Amino acid sequence: MLAALFIQPHKVTIVEQTTIVYPAIAMFALSISMIFLLGISRFVAIHRRQVSVKFYRTYQEGKQPDRLHVLGRHVQNHFEVPPMFYAGVILSYVTGSVTGVALIAAWSFVALRALHAVIHLGSNNVSQRFFCFGLSLIALTVIWGNLLLGVMP
Repeated sequence: MLAALFIQPHKVTIVEQTTIVYPAIAMFALSISMIFLLGISRFVAIHRRQVSVKFYRTYQEGKQPDRLHVLGRHVQNHFEVPPMFYAGVILSYVTGSVTGVALIAAWSFVALRALHAVIHLGSNNVSQRFFCFGLSLIALTVIWGNLLLGVMP
């Protein structure tokens, strides 16, 4: 049955096209919360004199705490793969290609990115983080595959 969803997406139960916007809003909320967390964490670290404000001029004068480095790297991650998610969501909406499969994949992507954040900023277990990242790439590929099948004649 799952193969039929990909082979004949026009036969998938039609879902309200705007429902694809909700996972994008959730992904935005995750990303913006990480950006705020980074900003607040840097402010606190400067206030506590754990890092000099001069460090943030060129990122070469001194050193920041490891925790801030990991958090900064995590925020940077939100500007690597997620833009492809947003593009896939927008194109799915614009082309009327939103299906149940696309919606499940979009929510899966967001959930996996949230789990990735918990792992990255928590235990930072690289194996778990990589596995979660890989699954999110599969979800992203499903979104784009669904889009491709939806626009094919």
